[in-house]
Amino acid sequence: MRSSRQRGFTLIEILIVVVILGILATVVIGVFANASGDASAKALKEDLRTVRAQLQFYLAQHGSYPTVATFEQQMTAYTDRDGNTSTAPNAAHPFGPYLQTVPRMPLGTEKGKESVTDGTAYVPGFGWRYDSTSGQFFANLPDTDKDGDGVILNTY
Repeated sequence: MRSSRQRGFTLIEILIVVVILGILATVVIGVFANASGDASAKALKEDLRTVRAQLQFYLAQHGSYPTVATFEQQMTAYTDRDGNTSTAPNAAHPFGPYLQTVPRMPLGTEKGKESVTDGTAYVPGFGWRYDSTSGQFFANLPDTDKDGDGVILNTY
């Protein structure tokens, strides 16, 4: 004689599977959240590397760094030896442009800002800090903005 009882999952078995899936989801979400933070920190490092290299190129061609007041124009336009700018290349303005645009801050308190300020300390409202005397170019972020490893972003 056959038993009419059907075999299925018990409530306990279903709960165990749901708990395991929840644990796996938590781990996966944590990994992806870290990856986006790491990507933004890498973008910041790459932006800094690019601008710093172009500042050295500007220095080699002009004998001095661009001024803070005209930083964006001097880095994104054609220039003459004295740093005067033109929107088109010509015999009088043979240098540059060094950047297509000043990059936007990819993360932190000033995320999305592309403006440049002078000085060595954080100034709210600007994306970047630049010293026209030494050519030093940094992220303009407070000391509280850190990467996933706890490194202060404005020290990159």
